[in-house]
Amino acid sequence: MRSRWNLLQTRLSRVVLVAAGITAAAAAADALPADRADEPGLDPPALMHALARIHPDYRLYISGVRPLAPGVSRRLYMGVVRPGAGDPAGRDSSPFAGPGARNDIVYDGEAILAGHSPAFRYLLLDHEYFHARHLAGGTLLPLAGGAGVEIERHYNEAAAWGFNVLEARAGRYPGLRPDEFREALDRQGEHYAALKALMKAKDPGGWTRMADLLRQPDLLVKTGGSRPPADRWHLSGWGRSPAIP
Repeated sequence: MRSRWNLLQTRLSRVVLVAAGITAAAAAADALPADRADEPGLDPPALMHALARIHPDYRLYISGVRPLAPGVSRRLYMGVVRPGAGDPAGRDSSPFAGPGARNDIVYDGEAILAGHSPAFRYLLLDHEYFHARHLAGGTLLPLAGGAGVEIERHYNEAAAWGFNVLEARAGRYPGLRPDEFREALDRQGEHYAALKALMKAKDPGGWTRMADLLRQPDLLVKTGGSRPPADRWHLSGWGRSPAIP
C-alpha cells in the first residue's frame, strides 16, 4: 500500500503547484528601485504599479489589490484571498488553487507603515506574488493540498518566507533593514518549526520528504514551465492569510 505522502505526491504531480519564486522573478527583482521617487505607495494603483515593475506577469496570478474592508482587522500585512473576498480568515475567503487560478491581494496599510521601510513593501509584494503563483501551479515546489489546513498553511508560509530570505540575501530588496530581514528569517523558522511539530511524530517519513523539499533552493526560484489551462480551479484548504506579523 502506498503511503499517504506518496498518494499526495501522485496527486500533486498532475498539477505542479505552490510557493515558488521564478527565474523571471529573480531577473525582475534585480530591477527593484532604490531611489525614493520609486517607493511604492499604499493605494491599490501604486501597489499594482510596483507589482508590475518587479513581476510584469503578475496579472496571470493576481486579479486585484485592495485594502482590507473597514472593520476587518486580522493582524496581517498582506494576504491572498479569492477574488472579492473580504475577511482573510473567513472560510469563504480561501484562495483558489489549481491551474490558471487568480486571486486578490488584500493589505492592512497601518500594519505595513508601522515602523517598516519602503523596501519591506517590496518584500511583502514579492511574498504574496509567490503565494499566488504557487497556488496557480507556476512553480516547481508542490502544494501540500489534502494534508490538512494547518500543515498546508505552515508549509506554504515556510516556503514563501524562505523565498523572501533567499531574495533578500541576494540583494533583491535595496534598503531592507537588518531587523526586517531578521523578521523574514524568524517567520520562516517559526513556520518550519510548527510544520515539524505537526508532522514528525505522526508521519516521520512524510516530514523527511517535506523538509527535503523546503531545503531545495532551486524549487523556490525556478518556474514550473508554461502556464496550464485555466479550467480546473478549486478552493484551497488554506483559509488563513499569509504574512501574519
